Amino acid sequence: MNADTESQQRRLLTLAASASVATALVLIAVKTVAWMMTGSVSLLASLVDSVMDSLASLMTSPRSITRWYPPTTSTGSATAKRKPWPASARRC
Repeated sequence: MNADTESQQRRLLTLAASASVATALVLIAVKTVAWMMTGSVSLLASLVDSVMDSLASLMTSPRSITRWYPPTTSTGSATAKRKPWPASARRC
């Protein structure tokens, strides 16, 4: 894969992830207002689900992934040393 194609793919991936997070934030706002107006338990459950989805999107966004796994060169070797996982994410 050449550098231009990889750059464009990374840009599109970042754009898609940003759109996903933005959509989730709009849904959270709308569901919060609807829940406060109605007091519906099902809306509250849907709100919690949306919050969890947005957290998952933020954790798996390209920026957070590249923070731990830097891009590789065309030969497959990493361009920089990989950072270790934080202690809180490691299993005992």
